[in-house]
Amino acid sequence: MTTLSKGVMRHRKVVKDAALAFAKMVPVAGPHVLAAEQFFKVLSEINAQLCRDRFDRYIMGIGEICEDEVEISREHFSALIKKLVLDDEDKKTEYYTRLTVSLARSCLSDDEKLFFIHILSELTCFDIEYVHKLYIMTKSPIKGFTSAAAAQLDLTSKKNGLNLRSLNKLITSGLIYEADVTHPENSRIFNFTEELQSLLKYIFHKDDFSPSILGLDSKKYYDVVILEGDEFYDAFCRTSIWKKLEARGLSVRIAKNEGAMSEIVASFYVNTRTGERMDGEPYGTIETFSHIDSKSFTYTQIEHWQNFDPKSIISNEDGSFDSTELFQAIDDICAYILRRLTVST
Repeated sequence: MTTLSKGVMRHRKVVKDAALAFAKMVPVAGPHVLAAEQFFKVLSEINAQLCRDRFDRYIMGIGEICEDEVEISREHFSALIKKLVLDDEDKKTEYYTRLTVSLARSCLSDDEKLFFIHILSELTCFDIEYVHKLYIMTKSPIKGFTSAAAAQLDLTSKKNGLNLRSLNKLITSGLIYEADVTHPENSRIFNFTEELQSLLKYIFHKDDFSPSILGLDSKKYYDVVILEGDEFYDAFCRTSIWKKLEARGLSVRIAKNEGAMSEIVASFYVNTRTGERMDGEPYGTIETFSHIDSKSFTYTQIEHWQNFDPKSIISNEDGSFDSTELFQAIDDICAYILRRLTVST
């Protein structure tokens, strides 16, 4: 086993010699004829210096991350070094550094560790930046998009070569896969594999998954969003629920149109509607969802609901209502939301 710690910086001369040896392994384009020997020598010297610099940053980076000693097998350390030296992009050095420490601290099998080493070497910086952005836009509530699918589509629908190449590479590498549903415009929607989520965790910091990293704004969060409806009792329900929940310290917002969904997000959404039973009799209902986004392509299920007879509601001259069933439905919905939010916290 190879021990990685800040002490590794004391062995920089050995590292530099190893870097030079690896540099000589890097293939140089062009026929190896006498006329090209001098050119090859110059390129070798350049390669050697680049490898030394890259190795210095790699080793010092490990020392900065590792406050304690961690161990990694010689096989995996050798694989990481080879990939690092032979990689076309110097900018990926930091990713190799973080992956080295992450794998050393992990409980992954040998095959799993080699999988992540090979995957990192196959991805370009653009690929990594692309999937990093794709992950954030899909997993975070981004202001300006009504759903995660809409945000994802904004990126995956770009038809330039770099984006298409990265998207296809992520698919063939087994990092993302097409979901069973499609966007209304017949565009594909993608899910992330566990391996991709692990890889991102290994090579990025926790703070790197905030939308602000991409210059994007997050939606404003509320505990509850009450969706405005058209039923004659809707305004009374909205006002009653809003007052009861705010009195208990929750943040509540009334959304007046679908456009609001691109600006706000909540733990619970409340909706009122009128339906019709099989016998033709109407019924009123107040229902709550933990997600109410028809464009997200996850099944939107009613979590809790309370029915009442709309014909039992008596309208008073002052605009108020008399209905034991309606009042009970409002109390029940509020109690359910308060109970769920209390449990979740």
